[in-house]
Amino acid sequence: MSPSKEKTPEVERKVLGLLQKFSKEESGSVSVELLFVVPILFWTLMSTFVFFDAYRAEAISTRAGLTIADMYSRETDPITPAYLNGTRQLLRSLTEAEADPDFRVTAYQYFETDDEYRVIWSRNRGMTPNYNDARFANIRNRVPDLSDGEVAILVETRTQYTAPFTSAIAPFDVDSLREIEFNTFVFISPRPIQVCWQQTSTSDQLCDRFSG
Repeated sequence: MSPSKEKTPEVERKVLGLLQKFSKEESGSVSVELLFVVPILFWTLMSTFVFFDAYRAEAISTRAGLTIADMYSRETDPITPAYLNGTRQLLRSLTEAEADPDFRVTAYQYFETDDEYRVIWSRNRGMTPNYNDARFANIRNRVPDLSDGEVAILVETRTQYTAPFTSAIAPFDVDSLREIEFNTFVFISPRPIQVCWQQTSTSDQLCDRFSG
């Protein structure tokens, strides 16, 4: 019998012994568990942060819309193009938006005889088109009831939100958080009974459908 054939069983026994020893080894089990748990903990933390930040941005957008509506309802001087530009700057500051947010302000009046709402004036920055009577009629189911001749204001805002990062929330719908649009739809009654629009200092004021 050759020496190589005599060594073969001995080598096999050593290999089997090493394999059995490795299979019984438990010193590395904690490291393996940690390898699986850490990514899950990281995913949970990052996902919670992203979703919390999105809800925070939505709440800020809603409060900003209410603030803008309240501002217009208290205005006693006519609304002008410069006032609209200032509103956009204020809305951007309130919402902490990187780009200029869009908004539209519409003053309207209810006529009980015809059972219809008529637009007194409607102006926007970035949210086109302005309302006319026909377009406003399309949202009648969203408009609160008014008494005959009563004037109200509709303020709409639109802001964009981009998640700080989205890779942490995979494999869920990541694309849905890349660009979110928050819209507010606020109705309010003017404190001075009516709110007027004046294009220039020499032009006529639009205050209600009786006079305008």
